[in-house]
Amino acid sequence: MNHQVDGHVLGPKNSSKHPASLLLGSHGQLTLSSECCNTQCQLEHALLSRSIGAMARTITFDGGFVFVCNEPQRLNRWIAQHSSTPLIAKLEANLALIILATVFTAIVGYATFVYGVPAAAKVVAHMLPVSVEREVGEHSLTMLDDMGFEASELAPERQAQLQQMFSATVEKLDPHTAAFSQTPKLMLRHTGEMANAFALADGHVILTDAMVNLAANDAQLEAVVLHELGHIQQRHILTNLVQSAILSISAALIVGETSGISDILVSFTVLGTSLSYSRQHEREADEFAATYLQRWYQSTASLVQLYQALDDGHDVDIPGWASTHPELTERIETLQLHDTSQQ
Repeated sequence: MNHQVDGHVLGPKNSSKHPASLLLGSHGQLTLSSECCNTQCQLEHALLSRSIGAMARTITFDGGFVFVCNEPQRLNRWIAQHSSTPLIAKLEANLALIILATVFTAIVGYATFVYGVPAAAKVVAHMLPVSVEREVGEHSLTMLDDMGFEASELAPERQAQLQQMFSATVEKLDPHTAAFSQTPKLMLRHTGEMANAFALADGHVILTDAMVNLAANDAQLEAVVLHELGHIQQRHILTNLVQSAILSISAALIVGETSGISDILVSFTVLGTSLSYSRQHEREADEFAATYLQRWYQSTASLVQLYQALDDGHDVDIPGWASTHPELTERIETLQLHDTSQQ
């Protein structure tokens, strides 16, 4: 049985509407009648818009004429009877599959950002040439100067002792398990009362005067040096840069051009994920230090004691999720688990 539905036609490259009727044949034949065109074809030869809920599907005929129906339900039912439903449409209508796909996507996304991105970043970071490390390190040194880091005010004799301790520590490392792309170097700097130690991409380990004064002995300074050498050996600085680049590019591809609240949310997501990666790098550097402290002294007490001193003088209460470092109490407990002298 034939059915007729009413609507309008849009001409090719023209937004003007023309009243039209469409005769729906019993064998899939479409006959379009309008003041601007009269044509017919089989359903399989017409171009149908995608089926989205109860919205009317447009039909494009040869010549670019587009029929828009005023009776979407009747047209959609007829099309469903005379055409095979695409697989994607069947999947979209299956609630169980939608839920399963959503859960699967969430799991894959989580695994990608928790495991995939860090693994990929490490591979890329270790493939980068030494010249990149040097350039990043030089830029970091310039930034330190701009931030007010000055030459150390420690006595020359004390500075010489620390340089000797640093060289001896590096020489004791196993060259097979602790290979460096560049020779590590110690740099002592002064910046007020801030006790700090960190590594640069080009192999520099920075110790502030306040950190030296905080340590009760050179064993504690050797322990923190080992931690920073762990960052250098595993190229954590470059890995962080690569991870941030991957996250930023991924966010741009997923979200597209953003503004306002969505832009802020994406920025916080990227920042939060980057901080999570940074905390993992700190744990890996602690593991590096703990391995050698156990091998040399059968104890991680020196690093534990320094962290306890840092914790006692730590006045800023930053939530763990917003910090680049794990909480000191967590790090101390982990180091104590490695300490066989206490077991």
